[in-house]
Amino acid sequence: MNSRVQILDAAGRFVGQIGRLGDSPGQFSRPKGVAADSFGHVYVIDALFDNVQIFDPAGRLLLAFGAPGSGAGEFWLPNGIAISRNNEIFVADSYNRRLQIFKYIGPS
Repeated sequence: MNSRVQILDAAGRFVGQIGRLGDSPGQFSRPKGVAADSFGHVYVIDALFDNVQIFDPAGRLLLAFGAPGSGAGEFWLPNGIAISRNNEIFVADSYNRRLQIFKYIGPS
């Protein structure tokens, strides 16, 4: 595992990446899912850090949320993410046996 999100062009050629191995904001240890919203934001879940990181289209970190646990906004081994047409964020929180739903309301 290379602990990054690779950006490819329409022909499948590597053009850039988001993140790298590490334990600081903007870095990943066990990325398990990636999704994009209608604004071009890229969402990455990390199963080791139990969080979601949101990046702008240029790959700059905008926001990270989540923590280990079983409360609202907390995760235990999240393993999937999807974004609806209305930009709702669905996170599969596997060991808590639930789906959590969020909405990004930051600047576009």
